[in-house]
Amino acid sequence: MLKEIQTIVENSGTLIYVIDLSTYEILYANKKCKELFGDILNKTCYKVLQRGQNKPCDFCPLNQNETPANSLPFGSLYKWENENTLNYNNYMFVSHISQWTDGRKVNIQFGFDVTLQKELEAKILKEKDEFIETFKTIIDSTLEGIIIYDENKKCIQVNSVITNLLGYTELEMINKDALDFIAPSSKSYVKSVIKNHNQEAYEAQMLRKDGSTFPAMLRGKDLKILDKVIRISAVMDISELKIKEKENLRLAQYDHLTGIPNRLMLKEIFPNLSKRIKQNGHYGALLFIDLDYFKTINDFKGHTIGDMILIETAKRLKNILRETDFIARLGGDEFIILINTKNSIKNIVINNINRVSSKILKEIRKPYLIAEHDLRLTASIGTILFKENDNLDELMKYADTAMYSSKEKGRNRFSYFDPKLQQLIEEKIKLTKQLREAIENKKLVLYYQPQILTQNGESKIIGVEALVRWNDSKKGIIPPNSFVSIAEETGLIIPMGRWILKEAAEQLKEWENDLEKKEWRISVNISHKQFERESFVQIIDSLIKEYDINPNKLRLELTENLLIKNTEETLDKIKKLNEMGITLSIDDFGTGYSSLAYLKQLSIHELKIDQSFIRDILNDSNDFSIVETIISIGRKFNLDVIAEGVETKEHHEMLISMGCSYFQGYLFGKPTIPSLL
Repeated sequence: MLKEIQTIVENSGTLIYVIDLSTYEILYANKKCKELFGDILNKTCYKVLQRGQNKPCDFCPLNQNETPANSLPFGSLYKWENENTLNYNNYMFVSHISQWTDGRKVNIQFGFDVTLQKELEAKILKEKDEFIETFKTIIDSTLEGIIIYDENKKCIQVNSVITNLLGYTELEMINKDALDFIAPSSKSYVKSVIKNHNQEAYEAQMLRKDGSTFPAMLRGKDLKILDKVIRISAVMDISELKIKEKENLRLAQYDHLTGIPNRLMLKEIFPNLSKRIKQNGHYGALLFIDLDYFKTINDFKGHTIGDMILIETAKRLKNILRETDFIARLGGDEFIILINTKNSIKNIVINNINRVSSKILKEIRKPYLIAEHDLRLTASIGTILFKENDNLDELMKYADTAMYSSKEKGRNRFSYFDPKLQQLIEEKIKLTKQLREAIENKKLVLYYQPQILTQNGESKIIGVEALVRWNDSKKGIIPPNSFVSIAEETGLIIPMGRWILKEAAEQLKEWENDLEKKEWRISVNISHKQFERESFVQIIDSLIKEYDINPNKLRLELTENLLIKNTEETLDKIKKLNEMGITLSIDDFGTGYSSLAYLKQLSIHELKIDQSFIRDILNDSNDFSIVETIISIGRKFNLDVIAEGVETKEHHEMLISMGCSYFQGYLFGKPTIPSLL
């Protein structure tokens, strides 16, 4: 606001001066006036602005009324043209009756020099109208209510927006104190804020003439004119904004799908609940509920069905809980229930929570009849009892730990938090962090275990299986069974798996210069998370091209459970891998949910017999039959069959007699570094 006023008033090429209507004394003149007429401040206007004029100008419309000029109403606006008798220039004038900072009624007059523009009347009129429009914008802002105060914070000018907002007339607002328009609840705050010369936008309650209040956004700025400091204050009604904010907050605190409170609301109400529990010495209970296998239903039945299940679950939970119990949905299929047991005897509390938990499990087990589907679900519940603990995040972590304990015990049950279990989880978190650092800092190494072909009584190495190890500076070499499962759970298997493939490709390239090893292939285990990534085939193709290796020397070992899905995406990926020259093996064949139908649809090259079947093959008829069947299947489908875990000569001979030709195990060599092969 300051910049606009300074630009218009001081730097404008327009004559701008202020005349006291009682004395005709010039109170202010801008630079343009002084350039044309000299030092005219504090002099009589008609004497210094006209030649030989000794009385108020009769051509001035302010003097053409029956009412004296100093009695004309505030806000009066006059326009006229006149030829100045001093410089003989033609001017178009605009006068506005207003009140000066000291209370005097004044004429704020603008003069446009139109001498050279008479022939361009239309252009002049347009310029005049634009200026008048600008002037009106300053006086009557259409965006915000404007109140101009003097140095004593008394109102000296307002616009129509603020009069409409507050319900006053312009004259009623003049001379009122700034705090007269502020509601009592905000006066103390506003009183401290307006002491600042420039106020950043702030909120306060405004007071209307009728006594009603409304929320407003205010901002103010001090402006110096004619050695007088005035305050320009802008006011914006934010009633609608506050209503929307309140509604948005309500929406933000409730789950949009189920209509029950969400995590935000849970955090809002928990402090008061925990405070009451602590004061009364009672127990509180936090139940963490997770639907079992919900993701499977969501994936196979679709998200619409999944959403309907969640809505129905929320209804069921609400129906069995008391009004004083609190339920929230965290997201996905996770729900939280907070209970103030209002009891301080632990055994009684546990019995009551057991009944509630059993009731919840029973309710979830009831059929979900949704869109002609009869769906059966169960839930896992984890519970933490608390008295003094008011850390919600910590309690949720403990309850989550107990919930996962329920899942590990078989699901469809409830468990209480066990500190020992939490210790195991924290150790797993620590191990995950260390594993991530090991991957980033290249602390993993690849060991290779020979794979043997026995023909005509002679055995030779035809390839190796790449097996990852973790070379820890403190613990030494860590075997894969200590960290691969964690890598799977956390997703670290993706960067780890990519590193293994890269190392294997480098090794194949290095062996191309070795007369014996250049014929070897390398088998690499592929996680289902790796394989299911959209970029998997592209990664394999890039490695082959980057290292310029023979793709037939790279064999990928896939799990039976991955292949049995037999999805279009799986078939497409395997087809592309085959076209690239990659061979595929089914790892631990016979241990998954077998369905031999996929063997005739997928281009597989090898079956691996899991070592659990080999271990007791000499004295367990069931294991013998399983191995014999797998070898027979391999023969019928023209697949290589390799036996893992061959540790003794007797195992080797028995497998040969059964028709097996490929072997891997400690009998032929333990996993080792490449240089020792």
